[in-house]
Amino acid sequence: MDETILLVDDDAALLEVTSIVLASEGYRVVTAEDGTEALRALEGEDLDLVVLDIMLPRMSGFEVLKKMRESSDVPVVLLTAKSQSVDKVVGLELGADDYITKPFDTKELLARIKAILRRFGREGRGREGMLRLGPLELDPGAYTVSRDGRTLELTPTEFKILALLMRRPGQAFTRAQISEAVSTGSHYLASRYIDVHISRLRAKVEGDPSRPEIIQTVPSVGYRAARPG
Repeated sequence: MDETILLVDDDAALLEVTSIVLASEGYRVVTAEDGTEALRALEGEDLDLVVLDIMLPRMSGFEVLKKMRESSDVPVVLLTAKSQSVDKVVGLELGADDYITKPFDTKELLARIKAILRRFGREGRGREGMLRLGPLELDPGAYTVSRDGRTLELTPTEFKILALLMRRPGQAFTRAQISEAVSTGSHYLASRYIDVHISRLRAKVEGDPSRPEIIQTVPSVGYRAARPG
């Protein structure tokens, strides 16, 4: 196992304990105690996953996540001491892929990390043929998406949703089916949060997100990719 995980938290004791647990599982661990250090690590390290605390000094985890998403689609798990839905929604809108509430069991965090790396990490990027739909091209092996030749920056969850829909154009998927297909074990991907991901995805892949042609809404059901031609 050679995956590198960045842990970002201003609690030195938590960083130490969590680092030991992850290292014992074979992960390479990089730590940061504030947003500036986290962004520096993003530039200097080949990261496979980021565990990011929301409550950071000077620069919040949300601000760090927003800056990360300007240049990287690395999977992100948010750590939050709060349980309000608003934090979960904000995190999703900014491109988070999972969350876990403090205080947490390190075994639970480890399970979440393993699930995300299986789905979104290097080992989960198997060989599969190119998918094409209208102006979009999705390469599951290279983990890339382009529109009219221009590369699009999608989060891992957005990529998984788009790939699911493009594999079966014209087939309607319920929100529950989409959630199950891309879930990493966290309850935040309940059906009401799928709409957040779809909205973000449309903003990236559609020519006019207000009049989507690629990702269509199926009233009272969910979503589908348009049929080709």
